[in-house]
Amino acid sequence: MNIKWNWGTGILVAIIAFMVFIIGLVYFTTLQKYDLVEKDYYPKAIEYQQHIDKEQNSKNLQAKVKVENKGDFIEVCFQPFFKYSDISGQIAFYRPSDQKGDVVGNISLDTANCQRFPVNVLQKGKYIVKIDYEVNGKKYFQEETVYIKMF
Repeated sequence: MNIKWNWGTGILVAIIAFMVFIIGLVYFTTLQKYDLVEKDYYPKAIEYQQHIDKEQNSKNLQAKVKVENKGDFIEVCFQPFFKYSDISGQIAFYRPSDQKGDVVGNISLDTANCQRFPVNVLQKGKYIVKIDYEVNGKKYFQEETVYIKMF
C-alpha cells in the first residue's frame, strides 16, 4: 500500500493524533483521586468568623504555641503563662496530600505545658498542625507546619 503524502494526508494524521491524545488525557484524568479538603465545608464556612476571632486571639498573645519535631516525637508546648490544667481543646495533624494520614487528639498536657505525639503514627511528609484550644473561656487557634523525616 502506497500512501500519497500531501497536505490532506498530513491534516488527517494530525487530527487522528490529536484525538488519540484527548482520549488518553480523558482516560488518565478519570483515574485521578480527588479528596475534598473538608467534607462539611458549607457549615464550616458559616462558622468562619469565629475561626478568625480565635486566630486573632492567638496573635494577640505574647508567645505562640511551639511545635517542634524532636525525631521520635512531635512536641507541642503551650505558653508558660497559662496553667496546664486550664488548657483544653484538640490538636490535629492535617496531611494536605492524603486525608487518610490525618490524626486528631485531645490536649493532655504535662506539668511543663507540653504534649508529645509519637512520629510512628504519622506518615512521612508535610503536616499542618492545627491547635484549637481554650483557656479560661477564651478560644484560640494556631497553625504550624511540621515535616516528618522523609529519608
